[in-house]
Amino acid sequence: MTTSPTVQGTTDIPTQVFEKFLQTLVGTGVSAELVARLRKTLLEDKTFTERALKEAVLAEESLP
Repeated sequence: MTTSPTVQGTTDIPTQVFEKFLQTLVGTGVSAELVARLRKTLLEDKTFTERALKEAVLAEESLP
């Protein structure tokens, strides 16, 4: 059985991919607030539903 490579203390591939995605967003000038909401949804809460992602991206709008 092989183990996933470690990147900055994380061992699972999805976390590595999401971290890279969020770093890329920061590099392209996306607001820090949006990146923080996405980080919380994807990495802390580990919620991957469409609704959760919409709430993270469109936080100022109320969703039905």
